[in-house]
Amino acid sequence: MSEDIDSDSEPTVWALTVQEQEIGPPVAEAFIEVGRRWHAELLTHALESGFLLAAGDAPQSTAMVVMNGPLVDRLLFVGGRQSWEPVPKPAASPEWRTAARERGEVLVVVVPPGTCLTDEADGDPQDGADGLTRSVAATGGEGVVLHGTAALALI
Repeated sequence: MSEDIDSDSEPTVWALTVQEQEIGPPVAEAFIEVGRRWHAELLTHALESGFLLAAGDAPQSTAMVVMNGPLVDRLLFVGGRQSWEPVPKPAASPEWRTAARERGEVLVVVVPPGTCLTDEADGDPQDGADGLTRSVAATGGEGVVLHGTAALALI
């Protein structure tokens, strides 16, 4: 089953940031917010893939972020049986792509509708990551936030 999320349905936002680490390479992060219509289904797919409540370290999951050049092509869940394809496909910065390639994975954070993700990564990538983290923390009481690491696939 593939869910195409398009502009005719409720809004979908993908925010891509880079989180610097004290030790090791930076982490490529993908925050995903879908409208209420699709949110429960997205949560189910994430949970079935091994995502957990966003507290502490993110667990390894069976999810996969598929990149086609600089674009996020799709997010696969449940061993590839569930596909979420963003429309339009978000473009990842060179820093984000480097971080994802170096680690071979992406930290995916699924946030509740109404989180108001914005792509603040146009300036300092660290400021963008910190701003998104604050935005997600501010809405934490309004819904479930899940996270997990997803393997990176390049096509």
